[in-house]
Amino acid sequence: MPRLPFDVIVWVKKTDDFAALRDELIGLAAEEPDESGGDEEIVDFHWRFNNLKEAESVAEVLTAVRQRPEIILLRLSNYDAPETSITFKDERDVRL
Repeated sequence: MPRLPFDVIVWVKKTDDFAALRDELIGLAAEEPDESGGDEEIVDFHWRFNNLKEAESVAEVLTAVRQRPEIILLRLSNYDAPETSITFKDERDVRL
């Protein structure tokens, strides 16, 4: 399957509240993510879209949880025009 041009990405730190936060994200997005994966510490969720309006709508409703410390990354990626991608929150620990 070819990659869709828009992707809303959320990285969540696993805590005791993970299951409730996962359910909240799915409730806000109004659908299961198209993909999720991760490890013992972090899970990433991806909702993929064909059009920007839908992606913007989901990203906007998900901003309701961006202040939570468990949310590490919230981003709307535009693969057709990467310079227009929007990062709502990025607290990844990038080590060189």
